[in-house]
Amino acid sequence: MNQANHGGQRPPPVQMAIGWIVAALLIFLAQRDLRRRPPEAVRGPVAVWRVVAGIPPGALAYLIFGRRRMSSDVADVVVAEAAG
Repeated sequence: MNQANHGGQRPPPVQMAIGWIVAALLIFLAQRDLRRRPPEAVRGPVAVWRVVAGIPPGALAYLIFGRRRMSSDVADVVVAEAAG
């Protein structure tokens, strides 16, 4: 059998485990960021991003495209609320 044609075989278990860990980490980071970030610092509705970020490609899309840079004013409010 040709090496280029795997015929639907699964990747080795180690690669599968690494893939699942990376996927879970992306989802975790996106959801945590959405929970901590003020709505003004998110591009679009937070509720929509929460749903989209529930799958790995959506989480990656949120982390790349869904976040706005926080201005110093917004960042100061976030820090004050966290301390307070």
